[in-house]
Amino acid sequence: MEQHNDRIEESKTDVTPRLVLKSSENRCIASGHKRYEPPSPCIFRVHEELRNVNKEAYTPRLVSIGPYHHGHPKLLAMEKHKGRYFKLVLRRTNQTQKYYLDSMKEPAKIARKYYADPIDDDLNSDKFVKMMLYDACFIVEFLDLVPQSDRQSQQGQQSQDMGHDYDPIFNTSWMRAHICCDLMRLENQLPFFVIFKFFSLVTETQNPPTSIFKKLAENPFCCIIPKTSDFSRFNFEDKSVSESKHFLDLLHNVYHPHPPSSREKSNQCQGKNQRICFKMPSVIELQDAGIKFEAVEDDDDDKLNLNMFDIRFKDGHFKIPKFNVDDWTETFFRNIIAYEQHSSDDEPQYFTDYTYFMDLLINSREDVKQLRRHDVLDNWLGDDEEVALMFNKLGHGRMIVNQFYYAEMCSEVNAYCKRWGNRAKASLKRDYFKNIWVTVATMAAAFLLLLTLTQTVIALIMIIISPPSQH
Repeated sequence: MEQHNDRIEESKTDVTPRLVLKSSENRCIASGHKRYEPPSPCIFRVHEELRNVNKEAYTPRLVSIGPYHHGHPKLLAMEKHKGRYFKLVLRRTNQTQKYYLDSMKEPAKIARKYYADPIDDDLNSDKFVKMMLYDACFIVEFLDLVPQSDRQSQQGQQSQDMGHDYDPIFNTSWMRAHICCDLMRLENQLPFFVIFKFFSLVTETQNPPTSIFKKLAENPFCCIIPKTSDFSRFNFEDKSVSESKHFLDLLHNVYHPHPPSSREKSNQCQGKNQRICFKMPSVIELQDAGIKFEAVEDDDDDKLNLNMFDIRFKDGHFKIPKFNVDDWTETFFRNIIAYEQHSSDDEPQYFTDYTYFMDLLINSREDVKQLRRHDVLDNWLGDDEEVALMFNKLGHGRMIVNQFYYAEMCSEVNAYCKRWGNRAKASLKRDYFKNIWVTVATMAAAFLLLLTLTQTVIALIMIIISPPSQH
């Protein structure tokens, strides 16, 4: 679990401004979050075919956000912390609970439309409003305090700012990590505009700057994304944040290949003219065909901070961005894949396509072992078989759309493997030049064969040119 806590701590360079501040840069008068009523529901209960493979991946461990898991007995302990955080907000802002409840009634009505599945009858109008208020308060307070807690723990201080004399969440690193993970589960989402609304109420601003929400999203993103990336170089734009529906949608909007356009256009043309390629040999089979694997961190030519999607294949060489597999990798992929599978407006499905592509590469523990040997994969689980099973099982219940992002690459790889010369050269190298001793033996055998052949040729020449014997 230490690696997850390290991710949170390493990502903190700036501290999110305390919400009690009312600086002039935050006093912009505008309409607030641009997306209110979604064209279609965007927060789902995961369908059974996906859920049955690994139910725990979609179920929050510590905190319930939204209506789907509200009131679950195992999550009730965190409800006390929500109430405690809200009391701290009331103390800081000198407002009443009625003020906030009245202000959240209209957003709560709209928020119901974000949820695709039925909500429990116990959550009547008043209870739903209170749940929205407390959940928004908890998210903003928690994500606002995470950077402060990290900074103060490095200085040996306790979180005493604004009433947080002793907070068990921020004095227990594993709780912070689990909460960040819970915020990235599909069934545990809160509409962003509700969070925006609460933020504007607390700070008395109308349109909070994008930088604030970029910092708020940094903690859950860096905790769960399987590749260590420079978060500051993610493709955050005002439009990405203001039009995102929730945390998973924001991640889908800002975390994608660089650049996505060329291969997408190529795949679209391929889809119109021929069958899309969905098959490719595994790592071991590709190595038998002479294909090599190389890990890359950054693109020196394009000066880009590559993420895990930016896989390249050229002249028999795979260049794959290095990524980590840890305790939460499966949870991350399952929830973002479930969002892509349920959502009607998220194409291309980068995460679904990526895991399908990795499933093609990885069939067994030997495939994982070879990726580790080439530094493509950093296995924090320890067992290569477990990693192979994870990628193989991610495909259960998953649908691949026609616009498969790696279709052109699969076609190129298959074409390379079918060339007789490539396989012959790879087989020769594997069988006769795999190490120095085999190489020496091969060269010695070739030398002896050459000597024998030379001796034979000389003998034949002597027979031919020698005059016939006279009797």
